[in-house]
Amino acid sequence: MHIHAGINVVLLRAIRAALAAAALVACSVQAQDAGASDSGQAQAGQATAVQGSNHAAKAKSTTTLQEVVVTGTHRAGLSPTSSISPIDAFSGSQIAKQSSADLTDALTNVVPSLTTQRFPIADGTSFVRPVSLRNLSPDQTLVLVDGVRFHRSALVNLQIDPLGTFNQGAQAVDFSVFPSNAIERVEVLRDGASVLYGSDAIAGVVNVILKKAPSGVTVSAQTGQYGKGDGNLRRYDADAGFPLGADGFVHVSAERETTDPTSRGMPQADAAAVAAVVGADQVPYDGFGQRWGDPQTKTNKLFVNAGLPLAGDAQLYATGSFMGKKVLSSFFYRNPVLPAQDGISGRSTLVSYADGTLTPANAPQSLVDSIVAGGGDPANYLTANAASPSGWVLLNPIYTQFPGGYSPLFGADISDHQLVGGVRGGGQGNLQWDVHYRTGSNEVDYQLKGSINPSLGNLSPTNFHPGKLTQREQGAGADFVRSFDDSPLTLAFGANWRQETYIIHQGDAGSIEVGPTASVFGVGSDAFQGFPANAAGRFTQNSEAAYVDAETNFTDQWSGAAAVRYERADNYGSKIVYKLSSRYAFTDAFALRGTCNTGFRTPTPGQANTLNVTTTANAQGGLIPSGTYPVDNPVARALGSRPLKTETSRSLSVGAVWTPLDNVTTTLDYYRIRIDDRIGLVSNSVTQATVDQLAAGGYPNAQLLLGSDASYFGNAFGSDIRGIDFVVDTRHQLGNGGLNIDFRYNQNKQNVVKVQPDTLNDDFVYDLEHQVPRSRSVLSFDYNLHRFEAIARVNRYGSWSTTVGLFGSNNPPDDVNHYSGKTLLDLEASYKFNDTFTVAIGGNNVFNTYPGKEQNATLQFLGVKYALTSPFGFNGAFWYARVTASF
Repeated sequence: MHIHAGINVVLLRAIRAALAAAALVACSVQAQDAGASDSGQAQAGQATAVQGSNHAAKAKSTTTLQEVVVTGTHRAGLSPTSSISPIDAFSGSQIAKQSSADLTDALTNVVPSLTTQRFPIADGTSFVRPVSLRNLSPDQTLVLVDGVRFHRSALVNLQIDPLGTFNQGAQAVDFSVFPSNAIERVEVLRDGASVLYGSDAIAGVVNVILKKAPSGVTVSAQTGQYGKGDGNLRRYDADAGFPLGADGFVHVSAERETTDPTSRGMPQADAAAVAAVVGADQVPYDGFGQRWGDPQTKTNKLFVNAGLPLAGDAQLYATGSFMGKKVLSSFFYRNPVLPAQDGISGRSTLVSYADGTLTPANAPQSLVDSIVAGGGDPANYLTANAASPSGWVLLNPIYTQFPGGYSPLFGADISDHQLVGGVRGGGQGNLQWDVHYRTGSNEVDYQLKGSINPSLGNLSPTNFHPGKLTQREQGAGADFVRSFDDSPLTLAFGANWRQETYIIHQGDAGSIEVGPTASVFGVGSDAFQGFPANAAGRFTQNSEAAYVDAETNFTDQWSGAAAVRYERADNYGSKIVYKLSSRYAFTDAFALRGTCNTGFRTPTPGQANTLNVTTTANAQGGLIPSGTYPVDNPVARALGSRPLKTETSRSLSVGAVWTPLDNVTTTLDYYRIRIDDRIGLVSNSVTQATVDQLAAGGYPNAQLLLGSDASYFGNAFGSDIRGIDFVVDTRHQLGNGGLNIDFRYNQNKQNVVKVQPDTLNDDFVYDLEHQVPRSRSVLSFDYNLHRFEAIARVNRYGSWSTTVGLFGSNNPPDDVNHYSGKTLLDLEASYKFNDTFTVAIGGNNVFNTYPGKEQNATLQFLGVKYALTSPFGFNGAFWYARVTASF
């Protein structure tokens, strides 16, 4: 698009009239929203805020740099309270002054509407922890870095209910990528913003703003551990600014962090019984069998941010990031093979018993003959026994390596990078512009240790590489912001292109090989089977978009905005979405704001093409593949799958901003979000009718699927979400020091609606509505006195409920477990000895508060002690000390 510099007054008046009408509609429906684009449109906003002075001069009151926000608006110089949409701004100091530098924990600790959970045994979700805004799917929140879309993780969450129900099916950004010392501030837009930012921004937007200082060096070291004496943390980080030319900068931030695992479980029931026979020292984890706690991690992170002025008022800018993380967690315990008199049944991967006994069954002569015919030695796959007619019994000879059973270690090597380059300008005139390109990727390379491929017997390796997942993204955007000397109108427009590629890499030979005893003991690496050849592939999706946004002041008290976006994605057609917003200041101290908007989220290539199949054996020894199939796979189609559709949303909100005193700011926002065609994981058991249909279509070995579980992604349900956000921020002079008291409260209720027949079960629906506390509040105190600073933070989590899920009767509320709310207290005190050195000591959850005891009988049997669905984990108190040097 091109806006001529001499646009006439008639056109300006027409645009203002249209905006006035739009704002009146917005107010009448009590609505709310704001946003930007897939790309650097917020970057253009930043260029406007930093370089452009025209709008700032028009503002009735000035704001400090810390108060100015760039998310959800194109206008320069707006503070969170003067913006039309609700925005929370958190300084880098608020993020960094916590026990964890992981943004997953640091941000959810201060934003009550953000939620994450800890699941020690949940495949990849154990170490790529999704973050949810307003109890919506994690991939319904868009994440930006300096206004540029950040790529999502390669992990598609497949865990089963009740483990992280709101995560199921999501492919979201890994928040742990960001080092806290690289962050200038984080802006959280608590409103739908698809019209400006594109797909995914249904729940809101998180914009990570990077440091840009051209000088100074800060180095810090932190150590800490939990009150139980485990989970040791060691973190070293440094960030420094360097001049680039006369007026440019390069800011580099690096971090290295290692954490040891934690354990908060009880002895697994079978493991305890085995330990009583063979001794606890022979059973994994000193007799516990398996570990319930955080994984072991080693992480290196690097962020680089740079800007270089060019001729005129143009600026060349670039950001680059890298993360390498090694994670090692645990899996479920597998029983050893013990003498029959001990009364303990061995793992089916190690032994197949004669009916009604604990005696290994005789190996059929046909099995022995097939091993020999294949050039194998039966001694590598079976155990000799003269009493058997064939001379062999169905006892896997590898069992001798596990006298106390085995508990596989599951982990991943995760790598992540993003590069952004662009040029912006126009800060000295009325047309600001920003053109950029980005590329990024995330890889999850799975590792499995201490396991077996049971079909390979004694020849099985015990360490595996089950495969790798890769998410690659690239995009380009051009964004423009036009202001006018004789008008308060701000007109923004732009276009974006985005490409996502999802790659599934085949597992190593040992993790997928089918040995001669596969029909007896199972096939593939036990615990996490390698990705087979038919699962591997590369899948790409492109989208293009254009938007226009107009914001203006109708009077000194009344402002409004209207925006529209067109976006088209491969295989999913096009969408047109809009937003209408308005704000009216009744006085300098009190204003009302509202927005209505529509939004959308396009299914990802990962969701559409995930093939994750596990092969087991049935009672007759037949191999049964079961798992998650792509939506266009013959198995999924036979079960009723349909092509995925784009999720769509409608959002309404209304809010009030009240500043009764210069040192007191209060906001109250009500919201309602209606989402249609949400994507969920649909699971069905394969019946004979399905098998017959597959066989008629030529599907190979269709009969083997009989009775197996088959899942696929489908547009299975809708959600109706209502809630409020309440914030009170006050600043006080207390003696010779300053005290900031900040209170934030969120109440959120979700109703699952329009559930499609034969898709979600009742347990899943109940958990989606009740597993996350409906209310949460955060009360923070920050006191500064000369060189001393003290921080106290109180987190109150409301009560929550969860079904037994997979292990239950699918009959809520009869099989529901209820957990009471809890209050946690965090403390930190720091002292600046001189201009260089600062020492801080602190504790998270200092009163050592745990969630209620786990009530699920199956999970209790497996060794879970505290509520596994706890919104704040179950590790207890964490204590730490940090030394910082600034130069």
